[in-house]
Amino acid sequence: MLVELDAGVERAQLASAAARADLAARTAKRSEVLAAGNVISRAQLDEIEAQLKTTHTDVAGLQAAVDRKVVRAPFKGRLGIRAVNPGQYLTPGTTITTLDAIGATFVDFTLPQEDLALVNVGLPVRVTFEGSAEKAEGTISAVDPTVDPTTRNAKVRATIPEQDAKPRPGMFVNVQVIQPKQQAVVAVPLTALVHASFGDSVFVVEPKKPGSPGMDKTPDGKPVKIARQQFVRLGQTRGDFVAITKGVTVGQEVVSAGAFKLRNNSPVVVDNTVKADAGLDPHPENR
Repeated sequence: MLVELDAGVERAQLASAAARADLAARTAKRSEVLAAGNVISRAQLDEIEAQLKTTHTDVAGLQAAVDRKVVRAPFKGRLGIRAVNPGQYLTPGTTITTLDAIGATFVDFTLPQEDLALVNVGLPVRVTFEGSAEKAEGTISAVDPTVDPTTRNAKVRATIPEQDAKPRPGMFVNVQVIQPKQQAVVAVPLTALVHASFGDSVFVVEPKKPGSPGMDKTPDGKPVKIARQQFVRLGQTRGDFVAITKGVTVGQEVVSAGAFKLRNNSPVVVDNTVKADAGLDPHPENR
């Protein structure tokens, strides 16, 4: 029970109706004995029994009116801050408090229409909470059959188990849908990308062509290579890496640091002792 409204008038009427029903029951019992001895007619007995049924109906109606004055939680949950005070007059639709269900939690997110063919009910999902390193595993429970005509996205719902009061309703989360098969991709560090208004590119390190002007080796004997700018098409990002769907093949060497300083066919010397450490699940220090 959450709130009990003032039902003093209805309770008084209920007590009066209960007294009349008790009297009608006693009268009906005596009338049955009298009717058995032919003291009263059968019509009088029927009328008395009808009065008994009427009093029972009145009691049930008043009891329902009293029960309607009590607001009960429709399911097990966690209450929020109350929005009403004792003695306050409530109109229909007044918010009393919030009630959050305890148990399984669902997460709603959207996907573009071109990805709907890859998603179906039962696929696992990984949910990360904004501002927290915690993760939750769940499954897709429903996919909206319609697509929003404005955004061309469809709503997807995933169910995850509740974990120590997380997530809370209304929280922002990141959802990753895990596909049933792995796909090999060509990945490069994010620091290797050069972003420009005319496209994304990387610098591929290649051997210097024989006969090209300039030195072929450095004074310490290292071979001099050239950096060729190659435009690429990007895929999904995971941690410090980004997938390349077009432009770079497996085994090619790319510049991972300082690429923004290079120009096409710039001579370079590879020094991997100063390269940055990239990871699929980085945890940078909070400074």
